[in-house]
Amino acid sequence: MGRGRILHEGILVGLAGAAAVAVWFLLYDLATATPFRTPALLGAALFEGLRDPASLRITPGIVLKYTAVHGLAFLVFGVAAAGLSALADRDRSLLFDLFMLFCCFEVAVFLAMMTLGSWLLDTLQPWAILGGNFVAMLVMLGILFRHHHFSLHEAMASGE
Repeated sequence: MGRGRILHEGILVGLAGAAAVAVWFLLYDLATATPFRTPALLGAALFEGLRDPASLRITPGIVLKYTAVHGLAFLVFGVAAAGLSALADRDRSLLFDLFMLFCCFEVAVFLAMMTLGSWLLDTLQPWAILGGNFVAMLVMLGILFRHHHFSLHEAMASGE
């Protein structure tokens, strides 16, 4: 697989993952009758130093700024995952490394939130964060597994 195809696939995987998380949190926010609260909360913590969720103002600007950062992070991750998947086409033992990449990404999300402020984990329920990232992982791995023709069984067996 050439670099151009890896980049194309990585962009597709990253955008799909970012969209999956965005839809998950839009539904989560709609269920609490506060649309766009999650990206506004994370954006305000990141860009404005918000420390008190009660003082959050949901504005299009802060939602778009956070969405751009969120999308960029997923694009970088998508390209890394596509590159590792291309390597796994030649060496199936790298499938375990792909699994570990997804696990490290999950840990990085929680570390980023702790860096912004541990209060975020009180405001945004950890189950919601895990759920959104789990949905994104399923979407991204679905694309990668379809394009690379390896199975979930192979991925699990490579870690033994």
